[in-house]
Amino acid sequence: MCKKLTLGVLGLMLISGFLFGGKIIPYAQTAVSKIRSSAQDSVPVSFQLDAAKKQLAKINIHDMARQIAKETVQVKRLAADLERQDRMLKTSYEKMMTLREHVSSGDGSYVTTSGRAFKKTRVEEELRHRFTMYQTAAKTKEKQAEILALRKKSLDNAYAKMEEAKAQQRELEVQIENLTARSRMNDVIATAGKLNIDNSELSKTREMLDDIDALISAKEELLNIVPEYYGQIPVGDEEAISDTDILEEMDAYFDNADSSDDEIALEEDLVFNN
Repeated sequence: MCKKLTLGVLGLMLISGFLFGGKIIPYAQTAVSKIRSSAQDSVPVSFQLDAAKKQLAKINIHDMARQIAKETVQVKRLAADLERQDRMLKTSYEKMMTLREHVSSGDGSYVTTSGRAFKKTRVEEELRHRFTMYQTAAKTKEKQAEILALRKKSLDNAYAKMEEAKAQQRELEVQIENLTARSRMNDVIATAGKLNIDNSELSKTREMLDDIDALISAKEELLNIVPEYYGQIPVGDEEAISDTDILEEMDAYFDNADSSDDEIALEEDLVFNN
């Protein structure tokens, strides 16, 4: 299966080479670039931001600090060792100069503080041996001093890089926070644009309230009209009720009516009799 697939790819490359000639490589590079760009566009922004946060988390400042601390200890030890070598070289130089003065004096023997005597030839041999050891120790100290200087310089560079990394890390954190906020704002705007609020229900509710208002207004108008036709006990500044007894008013009214009817009948009799 793999063999067939390999042959198919080779065949496709040969055909492409015949069709496009020397342009096949630029075409392929353009196609790959477009595929990568399309793939990146299809990845959600939130996913890319999370990936950026994880990538930023790989910058371990604490690990840098631990390495710097270890190197600082080593540099201090090396500096202390150089100080010890300086003291040893100073002591060795003083002893060597003491033997040299004895050899220069021409004395046949050298007597130590403990009372032991050494011949001049033995003292010269000891002086030569001490001088060789001194030269070797001095060269070793020089090399170690160079190493100490380089390690101090490297340590200073490490400090500077750590501070720079801390500053850049904070800057990138702020940038990620800014991009996250902008992405969320875009999501909110996009969501708000997609909201489809149905105003028909609001319109129906408004029509219902208008109808209710019309009914209440009609009842209020009716209550204002009714007293004009059916009467009503006056209240406040309305017309006061007459103090005259209603029975007396009715008797007076109907008595006057009867008297008028009798007068009319009498007048008609006189006319017809005449």
